[in-house]
Amino acid sequence: MRKVKVSARRVVHKYVELDVFVPNTIKDADVDEWLTANADTYDWRLENKFIDAKYQKGLGINIPIGMYDREADEEYRYDIIVDNAIQLGGHL
Repeated sequence: MRKVKVSARRVVHKYVELDVFVPNTIKDADVDEWLTANADTYDWRLENKFIDAKYQKGLGINIPIGMYDREADEEYRYDIIVDNAIQLGGHL
């Protein structure tokens, strides 16, 4: 008998969403800067959501549209929603 090693790799991800309330005085073009500067007000809530989130198979690319960095271990983005449509968004 010969010994043969069988290997496998399975990629999984978790995805969560969180509503963050940004002051009305912040312009849309400055929301990313506000979110970055105030991450301590919501990042723990994201972490708690990740604890409860279920693993899903795959890289999670484009879930939602805009998550596309295949090299990143983590990816964060924001989307400004107006009348149920994305008005502006981007990576954090």
